[in-house]
Amino acid sequence: MSQFQLKDAKFIETKALSNGAGSVNSDGFDLGQMTARGARLPEVEGKITAPALTTTQLPDSETMTYKVEHADQSNYGDAVTLYDAVLVQTGASGEGAAAASARYRIPSDCKRYVRIVATKTGTGDCSTVSLTHELVF
Repeated sequence: MSQFQLKDAKFIETKALSNGAGSVNSDGFDLGQMTARGARLPEVEGKITAPALTTTQLPDSETMTYKVEHADQSNYGDAVTLYDAVLVQTGASGEGAAAASARYRIPSDCKRYVRIVATKTGTGDCSTVSLTHELVF
């Protein structure tokens, strides 16, 4: 079990997933300016929680893939992938996909802003459920 368990409501975001193939971007977190020692938020993890998806939302072989992006600009004009495919849900056996979560470390050289990008394949409509992205201290 991770040592990081403390949550702060200011660092919890939700975002509705996509209707059909495509991507959605969560709102980002501002990690603040880099300190003079070249670090920021050394004792924090990011946590992604993916909702359970029915077979209508995520039919067999369709996927929902979650990645972490970071950027120096608040509009994410310079966004790059920090962690790819942190979490992948795949529709299977006519049952959709179970809820899942994954944690990731925020490296000391992380850019100022972080967000989650959820990309769906196929035609299922997931817009009635949301991912959750939070920072855990």
